Amino acid sequence: MQNLSDYQRRKLLENPNVEKITEKHVVFTSNFKIKSVESFLNGLSATEIFNKEGINLNFFKPNYAQYCLKKWKKKYIEQGKEAFKIEKRGSGSTGRPKSQNLDKLTYEELQAIVEIQRGVIEELKKKRALAKKKY
Repeated sequence: MQNLSDYQRRKLLENPNVEKITEKHVVFTSNFKIKSVESFLNGLSATEIFNKEGINLNFFKPNYAQYCLKKWKKKYIEQGKEAFKIEKRGSGSTGRPKSQNLDKLTYEELQAIVEIQRGVIEELKKKRALAKKKY
């Protein structure tokens, strides 16, 4: 998404269909998304839907409304209305990798880890040397 001016941000936030605006995204309410998809499935165009709801498409890149409706329609068809009511961002994240408990490893296992790390370090040294030769 392009950067919005302060005026554009204020105008969008005045609209009840806009939940919030981050640096990269305009977040629309779940009710607006559901209503938009249903209107779209009943024959209205994406541009008509956004204009009818008072969202100025001149603030966005061309085809922004079509892109949103395409994404929302897919979610609506695959998961239903309720999918818009549940916040799922970040839920698939596995988080940081768990640190190994080195106390429980045998001497041989520790030696193997050290050897792997030495091999990785050697590979990195070779790649750096090749990169320096190119310049």
